[in-house]
Amino acid sequence: MNNVIINNKNIQEIALQYLDDGVFMFDKDRKIVLFNPACEQIVGYSMEEITENDSNCSDIFKCHSSDGNCLAICPGLDLFDEKRSRIAREYLIKTKEGKPKRVITNYSIIKDEDDQVEYVVGVMRDITEEKMFNEELVRSKTLSTLGQYSNELAHEIKNPLNAINIQMSLLEREISKHDFGTGEELSDVVKVVKEEINRLNKLAKDCLTFSKSGDLNRTEEDIGQILEQLLSLITPHADLNGVNIYLTMTGHCPQVLVDKDKLKQALLNIVLNAIEAMIDGGDIAINVSKKDSYLNISIKDTGPGIPDEQHDKIFGLFYSTKSGGTGVGLAVTKNIIHAHGGNIRFEKLVEGAEFIIELPLS
Repeated sequence: MNNVIINNKNIQEIALQYLDDGVFMFDKDRKIVLFNPACEQIVGYSMEEITENDSNCSDIFKCHSSDGNCLAICPGLDLFDEKRSRIAREYLIKTKEGKPKRVITNYSIIKDEDDQVEYVVGVMRDITEEKMFNEELVRSKTLSTLGQYSNELAHEIKNPLNAINIQMSLLEREISKHDFGTGEELSDVVKVVKEEINRLNKLAKDCLTFSKSGDLNRTEEDIGQILEQLLSLITPHADLNGVNIYLTMTGHCPQVLVDKDKLKQALLNIVLNAIEAMIDGGDIAINVSKKDSYLNISIKDTGPGIPDEQHDKIFGLFYSTKSGGTGVGLAVTKNIIHAHGGNIRFEKLVEGAEFIIELPLS
């Protein structure tokens, strides 16, 4: 009979071993007394490491908010005041390797024989991928809507702008024919108005580009040839600005299924931004390599870099720090890369900046 019946304690231990959610338990001193395999998988620490180092919750989870600030109170610790018996919290943790993860944890209490809270149990679920998927879904819908509005906006303002531009040219011609006392001032006014019209025309053109950036015509292409064409196009401009561009192909890079012209445009936007940022000259290094099932394109420059406060904004539509810029270029680049099923990210360097593009090979 004893061989058939498994006692409750064994059942609980088996359940903890095979649960998909992480389960941990700590006392009022935040000392961890239970840490199941799923929790080890989420965070990267083993129960043996925790025991050997006498680690507490703060040491292991490093809980922090979305803005990067450490949480003032360890989540779940307030249950020891017995005002509540259950709470749920969503927050960010850092793994053993320093990788951020988004988790949601349900906390409940275990009382001792004297009806005092002895332990708090946390059931943790990693929702990082779920959050990323939802954010990407929202982003895709937003970009789709913005693309439609951009298309409509561009068409709505182009015709009136062209008409105004024609009228201003006629006015400029008439001013030059007559000797007005304020002719020079009037010419200056016309010049300013025409410059603004040209700026709005450029914005309309960029809006059209953005609205169509997700429409792809893919063919099998040699990435090396695409980059060589890009360099022949951009090198004269780089030379004028004292910028050297170096291309390195690491290993064998197979052909990729891409829209050649759109990809070239995406890369051109990044390289042009780098050239314009290096007013005193500098270097741009483009490296292409294959990693797993992705083709990686790294573009590094030795420019002034991008200020920390702009890191989350640089891919935003209509965000620009350049005088006369429309803020569409990098938004178009990101849209093109995502339309290919790829990813683009930015990394700050000690000197300059690096953009990394990952394109799927299949």
